[in-house]
Amino acid sequence: MNALWTAYLFHIREQIRTKGFRITSIVISLLILGYFAYNHFSSNEKEVLVTVINTSTYYSLDDKILKENIEGLVLHTEQIKNEEKEQQKIKDQDLDHLIVIKEKNSIPVVNYYYHRSPDPTVMFAFTNQLQKQYLAKVSTEQALSQEVISQLFQTIPVEETMLAENNGSLGIVYVFIFLMYTFILMFGQGVAMSITGEKSTRVMEVMITKIKPIYMLFAKVLSSLTAGLIQVSVFFLSGYVAYLIGWINKNQFNIVGFDFDLSQINAGLIVAFVFFFACGYLVYALCFAALGSLISRTEDLGSVMGPVMVLVVGALMVGIKTMMDPTGGLVNFSTYFPFFSPIVAYSKFVMGELTTLELIISGAILVASILLLAIGASKIYVKGVMVYGEKFKWSHLSAMFKK
Repeated sequence: MNALWTAYLFHIREQIRTKGFRITSIVISLLILGYFAYNHFSSNEKEVLVTVINTSTYYSLDDKILKENIEGLVLHTEQIKNEEKEQQKIKDQDLDHLIVIKEKNSIPVVNYYYHRSPDPTVMFAFTNQLQKQYLAKVSTEQALSQEVISQLFQTIPVEETMLAENNGSLGIVYVFIFLMYTFILMFGQGVAMSITGEKSTRVMEVMITKIKPIYMLFAKVLSSLTAGLIQVSVFFLSGYVAYLIGWINKNQFNIVGFDFDLSQINAGLIVAFVFFFACGYLVYALCFAALGSLISRTEDLGSVMGPVMVLVVGALMVGIKTMMDPTGGLVNFSTYFPFFSPIVAYSKFVMGELTTLELIISGAILVASILLLAIGASKIYVKGVMVYGEKFKWSHLSAMFKK
């Protein structure tokens, strides 16, 4: 065990001291701080530029009510009926929205122009006013009583009740899926490249005289896992710094459109995050390490990584599907499939769609699978590191298992 510990310390120091590790940590931390800073300052200064061309005779708009419903509204009422000019402004991104109000058979007709995506808040604010005026007009024409009019304008009460055990947060799920996918690719492939590099430079021949190959395997995998967890901690620390500065509004915090409920973060969620993140990395890192030991040249790495990359992308796709449909058949199967369960099980746990018993079963299957993969990977690694010169074929892998 002393040899394993020595190799582990050597590799973790080697990874942390590399320029790539430090530069990546600094750059991504600055990007995180920059993202929150941009959102904070741009939200305070954001203006919604809207031009209104109203050709109707009966319908009018209340600017005060519109500004109460649309934050940062800058309203311009175009008297000249030049729609083409205003449409060109939208194309040039000098204008956000153009509202053209016409009247057809005493009914208001609204044409809404925008650049790329519509804003439901803007559309609702305008149509809501016009709808009320239209109802008032019809009520007057039909000589309806005030009591009937008040009933027509009565807002329908809606009581919302979430029946899931946990409110869940798509923002937390999105961040976990993104981190999991990114770090499996970065550090998992890094293990394979490191092993292949040592073989191609013949350093491996010297190392195996000093330490058992199996110790070298687990030292590389565990040191990469530690480096990954350190880097994840640095990124979360950057977010926490942004929170302390005041660049994060915990009541209205979202990431790329997904709500992030900071009040849900507790010790249980953090422990589950670390467990599934570590297990998910180990599943793929062991596969990368085993396959990386079978080739002698770094340029041949892509020829053996195909199946593992398919599984990584598949885990990402199923993780995204979990966000949309956490109770689907494929998602339920993936909850216990070790190559997908780290992402799927944690996502369902955050969203409140996984019971404690199901979480324990998924975790137990995952740990058992890692142990089996570790045994298989160690056998492949011990034999593979001494194979030189031969072009890899999948038949070689089956031959190793037979021996």
